[in-house]
Amino acid sequence: MTTLKTAITPLPVSADALYGFLSDLSKHRAFLEPAALNFQGSEDSHSYVIEVMGMKMPQELVVKTRVPGQLVTLVPGARKMFDHELRFEIVADGEGSTLRLVDEADIPTMMAMMGAEKLLQGQLDSALAHIQELAASGSIS
Repeated sequence: MTTLKTAITPLPVSADALYGFLSDLSKHRAFLEPAALNFQGSEDSHSYVIEVMGMKMPQELVVKTRVPGQLVTLVPGARKMFDHELRFEIVADGEGSTLRLVDEADIPTMMAMMGAEKLLQGQLDSALAHIQELAASGSIS
């Protein structure tokens, strides 16, 4: 099992507002696009396609856990490339909050040899940067 983590990032939104945004998977379009092609989402799941090395790879994630103001955990749905658990860890910090993304991934050997770990870390960092932009612009409230 590989553990990938982003930096803990301060955000100018309350933990409750951030949780409200992240716990509704239909809102994930805002930080996953344009890399997430054909995004479809509901409150409890989302699916999309990413292009990696010229291959289109379907992704589907569903909510496993919701802890108001603290945690949203996602796991693969019916279409999965490998087992993993993605956590959005939220901590109240004064009037704002902090966020860290953690992915516990069981990356198959062949995918690991092709650099999947580096790709996944890039996706986590990119998602966090987009969430940070959304929070700074007032799009998360």
